[in-house]
Amino acid sequence: MAEEPERELWRRANVDAPPSWLGGRPDGEEVRACAFCGEKPPPGSSFCPNCGRAVTASLLPQQGEAATVLFTDIEDSTHLTERLGDLQWEMIIDEHNEIVREELHRHAGFEVKLTGDGFLIVFADAMQALRCAAHVQEQVSSLADLRGAAWPVSLRMGVHRGDVILRPGGDILGRTVNMAARIMSKGRGGSIVVSQALKDNVGGQIRPEFWSDMGARRIRGLDRRERMYLFRWPEFFAWEAERSGLRSDRQPRTSDQLTDALDAVLSEPETAPVDA
Repeated sequence: MAEEPERELWRRANVDAPPSWLGGRPDGEEVRACAFCGEKPPPGSSFCPNCGRAVTASLLPQQGEAATVLFTDIEDSTHLTERLGDLQWEMIIDEHNEIVREELHRHAGFEVKLTGDGFLIVFADAMQALRCAAHVQEQVSSLADLRGAAWPVSLRMGVHRGDVILRPGGDILGRTVNMAARIMSKGRGGSIVVSQALKDNVGGQIRPEFWSDMGARRIRGLDRRERMYLFRWPEFFAWEAERSGLRSDRQPRTSDQLTDALDAVLSEPETAPVDA
């Protein structure tokens, strides 16, 4: 019999019998173990010492504690599906999903759900969320450059930090989740847009030149504006690669190569009514 896919193993461990951090153990016993192999990690560790996977119990905080939420979305996916056809689009989606899942595991993220042509991901650490987003954008953009018209994928991302409500089965909801989705909608393909709360949380870990202030933007459903920032991930990615001594066969891209997409985000007029 073929080995069960990892996601199915996770679902068996966390949906059919939710662990204590999702309120699923009636005996009240606190169990913190890897959902993939069952190994118990050392206190404070975010990774399993046996298989190296992110320990989901340490990534989803209890209700009322802060988490970092990342939304991703393939821009103009409906039009692309019509143009490319179902079979080619299925191949593209599978490759896109593999890229995102590889990076979220590397950066200690927890996949909450697929949203059709994107992901809802939660992180305990805001810097890990930004690094994950930057690495995904780099891989997707490079693959799109390589494949051309056969792989016309462009991602927009939104990142926000705040309290979340945990639901049985690993789902999350609340204002933080809604805000992350709204923030993502302010971006364009190739962009990572973040909230003031997220920027404040990472503090001095991000150099000032890696932010572009988008100003206070209107948010659907709110009677106030929210300040947002464009995370200049190409420069950040190149800087981190140089700092860590990594070498790549491909030339690191710069934001100059994404000028149209980034400028479109920064110059978009805020003329819509507050509740639009």
